[in-house]
Amino acid sequence: MNIKTKLVWRVLLPVMVIIIAQGVSTAAPQPPEPKTVVDFFLLVPERYLGYDLPFREGLARGERRGTVIDLPNGYIYWNASDNPEEFEFAIFKKRNGKYIVAFSIPYDSQFPDASTLVLLSYDGGKWRNVTKALLPVKYDKTLTYGLPRHGRTIQVAGEWGRKRYKLIWANDRFTVSRPKRLRPRTK
Repeated sequence: MNIKTKLVWRVLLPVMVIIIAQGVSTAAPQPPEPKTVVDFFLLVPERYLGYDLPFREGLARGERRGTVIDLPNGYIYWNASDNPEEFEFAIFKKRNGKYIVAFSIPYDSQFPDASTLVLLSYDGGKWRNVTKALLPVKYDKTLTYGLPRHGRTIQVAGEWGRKRYKLIWANDRFTVSRPKRLRPRTK
């Protein structure tokens, strides 16, 4: 090797090492894919739920009264016993193994603007609100969307709990099932 080649390698090698090291260090690690209802609950951005991460972490650790966390069924429920605040959070599995996340706050005539139903998808580290795309009927904030602890059916009820219809999850979408109306008896 001549002197010019040695000099090039002495300068070039450290520069290449720095470039490679920077490339490796700047690549952000991919977050692990959420698997449980608690994983999703902690990962959803606050703008969709209205509850900050420290509150949700405390709830997941069992530090809040009125909490039900049902991991096998993909369901979380919280009812603040000292005020009317409550919500349900559930996951619905898709055929490709991914999930749809549902968050619901029941209708309360004293706090009509608090009522919520949000359906979210998570893919590649990004959240997307898919409520309009997945609901077969227009969302009505005067209704309560009761998420399932067991099964895959959202029970939709009006004020005072009067059942309106069901949203049944099957084949990666919701379909509407309305109660049959009873016909009056004829003599």
